[in-house]
Amino acid sequence: MDRVRTFIDGFDELLGGGVPKGSVVLVSGAAGTMKTAMTFSILYENVKAGSKALYISLEESQEDLRAAMESLGLTGLEDMELYILDIGKIRLEHREEELSKNWLEILQKYIDQRVRMNGFDLVAVDSLAALYSLSSLANPRRDLFHFFGFLKGLDATTFLISEVPSGGDGRLGRFEEEFLADGILYLRQFEKGETDVQLRLRCVKMRRTKHERGYYVLIRDGVKFQLAPAISE
Repeated sequence: MDRVRTFIDGFDELLGGGVPKGSVVLVSGAAGTMKTAMTFSILYENVKAGSKALYISLEESQEDLRAAMESLGLTGLEDMELYILDIGKIRLEHREEELSKNWLEILQKYIDQRVRMNGFDLVAVDSLAALYSLSSLANPRRDLFHFFGFLKGLDATTFLISEVPSGGDGRLGRFEEEFLADGILYLRQFEKGETDVQLRLRCVKMRRTKHERGYYVLIRDGVKFQLAPAISE
């Protein structure tokens, strides 16, 4: 089976080589859990290895996103086949029309066109919460069933960033997206003692893959992401 590597040291081995190509993967976590950084890094490292990627930002500007990623060592973006679509800029330019548009439908048509025309084999949407705030979902479960079905029909692997509240009810999506996704990567902050906080990552599920299900410490050392064993308190 063809797989997309995450390039997180120690993680691809736990996934049997990486994420199965063509999967739709949720990257879930509360604020501050490096969802954007990890997802962008996966696309960045794969583009360096020969892929073409489309990163769709619905709120953060392209300039801010580039600056944040470059501060993590993800440099040289202007010379790479990693295209950033700044939906926030489009929204500001057409503010008076924002509420009258069906952004879920617009995004779907755009992704379909760009994957076919530009040959993108990796797509990321940041974030689902922002997309839902712009969309009129008459029947969320039905609408998202068709949206996920569309993504699975692409000749691309898709990462969807899902924001979940800290200390929530255990749900990893707003409308039970975890049942529609092929894979779920969950990021969580663990308190260590009185003053320390440790970021951990686990693969909740990954279809067509026999994988580890436990938590591992996620570290960014200035050059790359890597995993370390999580020691139980």
